[in-house]
Amino acid sequence: MSASWVGSVVSIDCGDVLGTYQGYVKDVNGAEQTLSISRAYRNGLTCKLPVITLNACDIKDLKILKSPEEAKRMPQIPDTPEKSHTELLQKENKRRTPTCNRRINNATPPQGRTATSPRGGRIAANVMHMNGGTNSHTGTPSKPKEEAGFRRRTNSGDKLNKRNERGNMQESSTSHVNGHRETAQQRRTGSQPRKIQTLKQPGKSDCFSAPMDSFLDDFDFEKNLALFDKQAVFEEIENSCSGNEMNAPPVKYRCDENVLKSGPTVFRQIQLPEGDAPEYVTDSGLVVPCMSYELRSRLFATAEKLGFSLQRQTEMVGRSACEMVMTLLGGGSRLNPQNSHQKPSVVVLCGPHRQGAQAVNCARQLANHNVQVTLFVPNFIKMIKELTEEIQLFELTGGKRASKINELPKKPVDIIINAMDTHDNSNMKVQTWYTSVVEWTNQSKAQVIAIDPPVEGSTIGTKWSLSLAMPLNLSEKCGQIYLCDIGLPKKVFKEVGVKYLSPFGHKFLIPLHKPQS
Repeated sequence: MSASWVGSVVSIDCGDVLGTYQGYVKDVNGAEQTLSISRAYRNGLTCKLPVITLNACDIKDLKILKSPEEAKRMPQIPDTPEKSHTELLQKENKRRTPTCNRRINNATPPQGRTATSPRGGRIAANVMHMNGGTNSHTGTPSKPKEEAGFRRRTNSGDKLNKRNERGNMQESSTSHVNGHRETAQQRRTGSQPRKIQTLKQPGKSDCFSAPMDSFLDDFDFEKNLALFDKQAVFEEIENSCSGNEMNAPPVKYRCDENVLKSGPTVFRQIQLPEGDAPEYVTDSGLVVPCMSYELRSRLFATAEKLGFSLQRQTEMVGRSACEMVMTLLGGGSRLNPQNSHQKPSVVVLCGPHRQGAQAVNCARQLANHNVQVTLFVPNFIKMIKELTEEIQLFELTGGKRASKINELPKKPVDIIINAMDTHDNSNMKVQTWYTSVVEWTNQSKAQVIAIDPPVEGSTIGTKWSLSLAMPLNLSEKCGQIYLCDIGLPKKVFKEVGVKYLSPFGHKFLIPLHKPQS
């Protein structure tokens, strides 16, 4: 459709989900493949938005009802309300018709008018006054309505006349004896009428007739404040607090609290052989000092020498990273059989080093928990043995593997795991595949988790970073720091001169915070 069709009336079928739209064409954007209509109707009901824009991919069928010239000659019909005109008219009549609960006794209709019931007559009058004796839609006289109104007024008038005749007959059968009304039955039995004492019923005037002058007086805040003796209240509080401890209420312990008093809590459980180093603090207040990269490398080498192989450490890191990612994805509310139509998607970016092997291990464990995982590993000329073995184990899960940038998902993903960076990969950052992946990650706007990032951070915007065993002094580019337990006992730390007591408690992954100055 070209711009020459602007102003025409069209009918657009967008399928069962979006429905059918009708309206005037306001704009046709060929570049963005969109169509805008004004005074739109959706499935026969007026749309609240003044202008609605539809994409070309959503349009199933399009029909031109009126050309722009024919649309200009069309009369301006008011918007169709969501409720029928008859229902609105009935509500308007009910709102304008007062409720009449008084009984009409001995009422005679004025001359020239037919006696009607209060409700029926006034409703008929209001309808006749509103419609002016014609149909509001077509402008033609509504004879059936007039005849129905005439029959309703005649019937109600006959009923009222019969009620008046019965009242006159009853009055004729009564007489006044000693100032009291006496019926024929009372004359036959000789009984006297009882005097009925009427009680005054409370009305609206008794409830809502409060004098307005009582609400117009200004409130005296100073006078009210003077009635409050602050000094006496403060003395009472001090006297209650300075009482004997014998009068204090007994302390109530929870089921998980220790009744016996223990020694003071030691918040510095880890001491390094190095000098003053930056520190982190856990949620429970324990101090965790930062370890240098050289000392941590010695720690990992000592662990391998004592039996904690690289495969064992890699499995621990992948397990903890998998638990952290599944928690961020929504945990049990997202990963359950009843929510299988919303499977989370994760992209894992790996390099040819130790961090890459840990990320592939995490990808394998995520795929085992029914997470849609895309593993990106370029075709490196040389890879470490652990990375090759982890890739072979990942292929057993049936997960998707990509080696080129155009094989990455086109749709948005939930989380990206970055394991392309290591502590000595300055040459890798200038390669073409690395810069392309960085550009794709920054454009995806997904949350990024970095596994053991370098101290200076990564070129990819990172929200969380995972440190292993002991934290390094990471920059602010690394985001929130989490510490991962890889299962090294105290004697391994002791071999490198570190006094160590585990800060993890009952967890394998804890957040670290900068101490408040």
